[in-house]
Amino acid sequence: MPIHMDILPIERLVVIVARGHVTAEEMAENTRKLIAANVPTYAKIIDVTGSHSDLTPEQVERVATMLRGDPTAKTRGPVAFVVDPRRRGFAEAFAEVTRGERPIKLFMSLHVARRWLRGGAPDVPAKNIHEGIPVWE
Repeated sequence: MPIHMDILPIERLVVIVARGHVTAEEMAENTRKLIAANVPTYAKIIDVTGSHSDLTPEQVERVATMLRGDPTAKTRGPVAFVVDPRRRGFAEAFAEVTRGERPIKLFMSLHVARRWLRGGAPDVPAKNIHEGIPVWE
């Protein structure tokens, strides 16, 4: 399976790593597992550096809609995507679709992403690499 998910309750963290080609069905299945785990307030690190997908904007919106769930639900945790700055993909599309709904940032480094989730600031200013979406090194 190209998507692997670990839930770390002691850290209130979900780590998702995607590798290879990820289909819409695989993305939907992982989203269902995430919802079933009932961890909306947990921070999430999603590493998509080694993956690619052909999801349409409508499919990305469906994933976002599934994750939104009940509009009266608790606040959702922050999401740190780790991306390959040479490619645009799901992370950028998801960040655009959910802008303003929860803290979301894109990073080139897992370590900087983790530091941000722990309340620290990135070491260097963001670079506008993906069509105006800030990406931190």
